[in-house]
Amino acid sequence: MSAVVDAVRQKVPRECHVKRCQREGCKVDLPAELRPFVLIDIDHSKSPAASGGKRCDFLFVNESWLAPLELKKGRAIAGEIVPQLQAGAKMAEGVLPGGARIGFRPIAAYGGALRKQERDNFRKPGNKIEFRGDREFVRLIRCGASLAQVFGAL
Repeated sequence: MSAVVDAVRQKVPRECHVKRCQREGCKVDLPAELRPFVLIDIDHSKSPAASGGKRCDFLFVNESWLAPLELKKGRAIAGEIVPQLQAGAKMAEGVLPGGARIGFRPIAAYGGALRKQERDNFRKPGNKIEFRGDREFVRLIRCGASLAQVFGAL
C-alpha cells in the first residue's frame, strides 16, 4: 500500500471514497495498473471541499499522481472547467501530506465537440492550474478514455 494513498484515505471521510469515475453521461476508466489509488467524490456532502463554491467532480490520488478531474458529457469550455479544477487543486492541498512528492495532472474529460478556439483557450498560460508552486495545463481526454493515457506509459 502507498503511504500517500493511506494518508489521503485517512483525511477524507470514507463516504467520499468511490470506485468509479463517472458523472451523467461521462466516465473515465481506472485501469488496474493505477492501483493502489483513492478516488474522492468532491460533490459528496462530507467532502473536504468548501461548500457553495466552484469544485471539480473528483480527486484521484495514487503513489505517483494527483489529478483533479472534471467530467462533462457535452463540450469542454475552459471558462467553466479551469476554475473547477483550480478549486480541486486547492482542496488537494489540505488532504495530501505536506512532504509528498508526486506528479500533478489536472484532467477534463468531455463527450461533445471541441472546437479549435476552445482547445486554444485551454492552452493559454493564464488557464494553467496551480498546485504547490507548479502550474500545469489541463489535460483533455474523451469520455470513456483510460486515465492511464494521461500519465503516460506505466
